[in-house]
Amino acid sequence: MVGFRLRTGTDRTVRHFYVVRNAMDEHDARRRAARLADSLAEREAREHAALDETGTEVLLLHRDALGNWRRSAHSPGAGARPPVRPFADVRACAPG
Repeated sequence: MVGFRLRTGTDRTVRHFYVVRNAMDEHDARRRAARLADSLAEREAREHAALDETGTEVLLLHRDALGNWRRSAHSPGAGARPPVRPFADVRACAPG
């Protein structure tokens, strides 16, 4: 899951997250999330608020032994590099 900072029309800073399935590493997750965030539909949904990619946060999602989804191994900035490991397939974490 990759989070980008953005400024709203009222000049508030918020984080907007994108779930990236099966990324090979943090760089791949960031690249794929940025491509999704740059789509016309996403830009319109954000009312064309620009993303600040310098404050990118990457969260690793994994499933524990009981099947619950957990966050771990986050990276607070673009320069940090945690150990490379596949990101979880998070299709099943949607409510319902």
